[in-house]
Amino acid sequence: MSFIIQFMYNNEPMNKITKTPSEVFNLEGVLRDESSIVDPVILVEYSNPITANYAYIAEFNRYYYITDIVSVRNGLWRITMHTDVLKTFSEGILGSPCVVGKSSNRFNMYLNDSSYKLKQNDLISVQEFPNGFDDYDACFVLTLLGNKTQTPPPGIGRSIYE
Repeated sequence: MSFIIQFMYNNEPMNKITKTPSEVFNLEGVLRDESSIVDPVILVEYSNPITANYAYIAEFNRYYYITDIVSVRNGLWRITMHTDVLKTFSEGILGSPCVVGKSSNRFNMYLNDSSYKLKQNDLISVQEFPNGFDDYDACFVLTLLGNKTQTPPPGIGRSIYE
């Protein structure tokens, strides 16, 4: 089975979903014996050493990292690749309605995240209400937040409704 391979050069981080590699050239390639779509091994004929590190195969609808290039003989190259799942499935990932639990540079204080540590200071204060409480026809909101000397980060706080 032969197909066109778009060879490219990518200098962006592997964990970036919106990569924009630059196209270097196109070649026709064939699968080497039995090969997977996830980690294909492909033979191509090309006179110069291949300097690309990234590829796209339209037949498989996948983007690949080039993990190894071996010269089989003069002008014949064996290229081993591995699927870039972030770029290949980026449209589906970016189009998904979801809540991201972790991020490398942002955090959400409303999500339980054991890797972000919080400090708790106990402070108990008793305040008497001059008019008392009406137990039958009232709604009370008690908000607990921070202490007198330290301002907590935005979004920290707890409300108790009765």
